[in-house]
Amino acid sequence: MSDIEEKLKTLPEQSGVYIMKNADGEIIYVGKAKILKNRVRQYFNNHNHSPKVEKMVENIADFEYIITDTEQEALILENNLIKENHPKYNILLKDDKTYPFIKITVHEDFPRIMVTRRVIRDGSKYFGPYCSNFNVKELVELISEFFGLRKCKKNIYKNSYDNKSCLYYQMSKCPAPCCGKISEAQYRNNVNNAIDFINGKNEYITNVLSAKMKQAADQLDFETAAILRDRIKSVSIIKEKQKIVSASGSDYDAIAIYNDNDIACIEIFFIRSGKIVGKEHYFLSQTEGVADGTVISEFIKQYYENASFIPPQILVPNEIADVGSIEVWLSEKISKSVKFSIPKIGDKFKLIEMIASNAKKEHSERQLKIMRDISFKNNALNSLRDLIKCDETPMIIEAYDISNISASSKVGAMVCFEAGKPCRSKYRNFKIKYVLGQDDYMCMAEVVSRRVERGLSEMGNNSSDRTSFLPFPDLILVDGGMGHVNTVNKVLSDYNLSIPVFGIVKDNRHRTDGLVSPDGNVKIDKSSEAFMLLTQIQDEMHRRAVTYHRSIRDNSTLKSELVKIKGVGEKKAMILLKRFKSVKKIKDAQLEELINVVGIDESTAKNVYGYFNGQ
Repeated sequence: MSDIEEKLKTLPEQSGVYIMKNADGEIIYVGKAKILKNRVRQYFNNHNHSPKVEKMVENIADFEYIITDTEQEALILENNLIKENHPKYNILLKDDKTYPFIKITVHEDFPRIMVTRRVIRDGSKYFGPYCSNFNVKELVELISEFFGLRKCKKNIYKNSYDNKSCLYYQMSKCPAPCCGKISEAQYRNNVNNAIDFINGKNEYITNVLSAKMKQAADQLDFETAAILRDRIKSVSIIKEKQKIVSASGSDYDAIAIYNDNDIACIEIFFIRSGKIVGKEHYFLSQTEGVADGTVISEFIKQYYENASFIPPQILVPNEIADVGSIEVWLSEKISKSVKFSIPKIGDKFKLIEMIASNAKKEHSERQLKIMRDISFKNNALNSLRDLIKCDETPMIIEAYDISNISASSKVGAMVCFEAGKPCRSKYRNFKIKYVLGQDDYMCMAEVVSRRVERGLSEMGNNSSDRTSFLPFPDLILVDGGMGHVNTVNKVLSDYNLSIPVFGIVKDNRHRTDGLVSPDGNVKIDKSSEAFMLLTQIQDEMHRRAVTYHRSIRDNSTLKSELVKIKGVGEKKAMILLKRFKSVKKIKDAQLEELINVVGIDESTAKNVYGYFNGQ
């Protein structure tokens, strides 16, 4: 504490970010301050803190600070540090889901249209996010065909055209700008019409599609009529999302909150041209005792950091913290004025009330789901304990599967469940090193032996901070029968470990049927929670093993293909595989992405891009 008191005396009267650490040197809280000297001292001199802040202060063993020139710089730095370190006592945006966007590459001479889940600053226009239950691919297909927008990956420049058109042109699904069959001005007009359509001007296209559908039906071309019917339905889904809420036709976002039980639900509605075009909800943790305005402020900083579109107006239900700094920050991001407003009366006030009701509903449903999950897991684990006749409930379960389709690329996979829930950070893949030919039992013995040896090694190395193979599980499950169970028991016996081992056996339709052990078969009620948990474990370990086997096989195929490219040898092929993970991702990568791979020079990146894009 004496060290902290000395540091407090040196705090400057400037804006900046302060970083609180515990005795292990871990960052537990990041905050910003207009005047560091005043803000940081409050934690140690003021004793009227909320329980959460009191607990945090008890754990502070040291702090650091970074001086910034402005309060806006402090706000951005604080947000970046929170996202990078996930401090225990900061309010954290829990939702990591990604939603589809429609992307139009307006910066290109002949823009393309596509679906993406990654929003990057590349000069393109992004529309969304769209809810996951909305068929964005169908919509993009419709826009592409109706407005004549290309979907291919060719780099097409004006006055530089190919001699031969592709299949899309021959199928009347593309105007073939690559061959100069449409001028840049005409094509740009198509793009602008498509953008207007996405933004809500879609009455015309509905009428055209309806007329074509009627014509097809009159000609007894019911297949075409059905396709047109489905497309009208896609347009109608957009129209349903575009409920008019403002006669002014303005763009804005509207935010409301429901905060309870240390979890806040933020609901955000997207209003474009006066119409609701979408909505999403997010959950934030560590919110107990925190004012709603502060929670919304933290959400806004994390959400709009990478948002594809920032409107000029954002509605909030009450005063938010740091409103001035956030307005300046957002205005600088889009080079336009961004303002927050709090509706008190009228339609916008009613809209905020409606959004708040939605937030409460989502919060309640989440809490109910959590309670159901806890009940399910407790019942499943207790039932499983009784089935295998163990004294203790198996809180840590490891399951093993071997993927051995051919003598080459043999792999093993281990999945781990803790408290009835997948613990993916403890999943492990094993490439079989010592077994020749196809021998499932020997492969299983190798995998379990290597896992046990790693655990024992970590147990004996007291100075090591890494314990990725500890603790040992309470129960081991294997995909197989008595042969596999006996194999694993033999390995455990060799290492003087006593862990119950059971095989998950399947019926003649390759579905989970029951358990097997040296004591005999264990029949399970197929409507029980224990059976559902075992099915989930078996599906998970099989998926893991097959996915790993497929990745090795695909990477081997790709590696042999990559080394055919000029400038790519074994080393660079492995660098590309490590970065992009799969064949498809390398083929789909943009040139800029390839150039930015560490270890790949620009010339090689262009060769790789050209190879996979027919250049």
